[in-house]
Amino acid sequence: MNAPKPIPFDSLNLYAALQERGFFTGGRIQEIRQPDALTVVLHIYAQRVEHRLLISADAQHARMHCISHKTPNAPTPPPFLQSLRKHIDGGVIRNLQMVGFDRIVQMEIQTREGVYRLMVELMGKHSNIILVEPIGVIRSALKWVSPRQSEVRPIRAGEPYQLPPTRVAGLLNPLTMSDDDWRALWEQMGAERDWQAHLEGLSRFTASELETIARARGLDGVLEWAARLREGGWEPVVIRDPQSRRALGAYPFRSLQFPPEWQHARASVNLAWEQVFTERIQQVRVDSLRQSLLPNLRRALEARQRAVADLQRTLQDSQQADRWRLYGELILAYGHTLPAGATTLHAPDYTQPETPLVGIPIDPDKTVAENAERYFQKARRARESQTELQTRLERLQDEIAQIQGALLDAERNPDEASLQRLHEQAKAHGWLREASPLKPAQRAEKDPFEGHKIRLHLSPDGYQVLVGENASANDFLLTRIAKPNDWWLHVRTGTGAHVIIRTENQPQRVPKSTLEFAARLAAQNSVDRHARVVEVDYTLRKYVRKPKGAPPGFALYTHEKTLRVELKPR
Repeated sequence: MNAPKPIPFDSLNLYAALQERGFFTGGRIQEIRQPDALTVVLHIYAQRVEHRLLISADAQHARMHCISHKTPNAPTPPPFLQSLRKHIDGGVIRNLQMVGFDRIVQMEIQTREGVYRLMVELMGKHSNIILVEPIGVIRSALKWVSPRQSEVRPIRAGEPYQLPPTRVAGLLNPLTMSDDDWRALWEQMGAERDWQAHLEGLSRFTASELETIARARGLDGVLEWAARLREGGWEPVVIRDPQSRRALGAYPFRSLQFPPEWQHARASVNLAWEQVFTERIQQVRVDSLRQSLLPNLRRALEARQRAVADLQRTLQDSQQADRWRLYGELILAYGHTLPAGATTLHAPDYTQPETPLVGIPIDPDKTVAENAERYFQKARRARESQTELQTRLERLQDEIAQIQGALLDAERNPDEASLQRLHEQAKAHGWLREASPLKPAQRAEKDPFEGHKIRLHLSPDGYQVLVGENASANDFLLTRIAKPNDWWLHVRTGTGAHVIIRTENQPQRVPKSTLEFAARLAAQNSVDRHARVVEVDYTLRKYVRKPKGAPPGFALYTHEKTLRVELKPR
């Protein structure tokens, strides 16, 4: 079964919300606030009561209704708010009405300068709030529209105000229709009823409601509905899906499209929609946080799982120390029997009961002693790296458990505060800005690098590698991010990215594979990226300095070593 669709804040709901408060005629505007870029709140004092009328031109949440709580104010008034305060603050509302039965409201405000009009257009992504001068030209608008954006109806200061071209001529206004008009319409439509084709401003939801009434109760039910609309006989409800517990919306009447147990009575249409939009906007924030978290957490988890697999293979290789030592000993014992140019030594493995022959790869360009020493060095490195590899493996496995826990928490539909804590945790661990090896990362919503273009990669050994994408990012990486004992890499000649390996103050433990991984990133992000072989220098950050007055991205360094990166196969 498909999830029920949200109920829109349509013309019927707009009319009910405004009519419920008597249209505020004679009320004085005593304060104007703009809590966010697309929302204005008018504090209207009418009939000895202060009303807070919220008007939003948000594409998803366009609406106009009263709210019960005070909203925050922008610390620095935006231009539109300044214009409203200058021209209509203190003005008296002379008239407030919908244009026909459409989602357009005209508020006439008597001021010392004359009668201003505040035009509210609740048209989805085209929603707007426009202040019109007494002479009929546009004074200011919440959203300016250039001729390039709309040739049909640009919104510019000084231009005459015109109603949106979306209005369809010839449609009937349900507010002004008599019972005879409804009967005539009923006869005209016949069995194939299309309410939206005949009635102005009717949403698909309200058209479906009318059709449901018509099928259940016939013409008498439609006439009863029309009478309640004309008389304002509101019975506001919040309609909630009992399975998801989400509010589908509010409605001025009880709806026949939903079971009675889904519908919860409220004291007013305005309060019902305030509750619905509060929940909707909070849910949008929750969904946005979750959609930001989940892909990043899954990507971070996959990267660490790959790193663990690589580490386990390396650890398995490190356990071959005894074999490497044996190879060295066998080379010393039998190497003198090798003919010139031989690449393999076949010698008896005396550690096995039947002393089988083993084939040992030999470098023909090296002496017997040099070949043996190569295997002895591999054995020493293998023994030394086992503890370090095991420590790194445990650290990665612990981080995998943390990420899996965060994923589980994020998928359990927690509240906004819980998701925000998970978001901060992920940001602190670097899970929001990671890329698969050698692939660029996607930008996180909140940039931990203060807007600088810096990519974060995870090496096969589990180390974080940072890459600057331009000169400014390179400077920031060098001067603000890198620690003294982090590894710094750059192509030996020419222009390229600064690359940093975070070492946790233990640079000696960074394996060569991670240095080679970072060196390849440095080569691929340089002017030499099309060369066959690129030389990349690396040194500790403490040996890198930026001369005073040097251009962005320029640095001098010492104590460097060089890696050769082969970008194109021979």
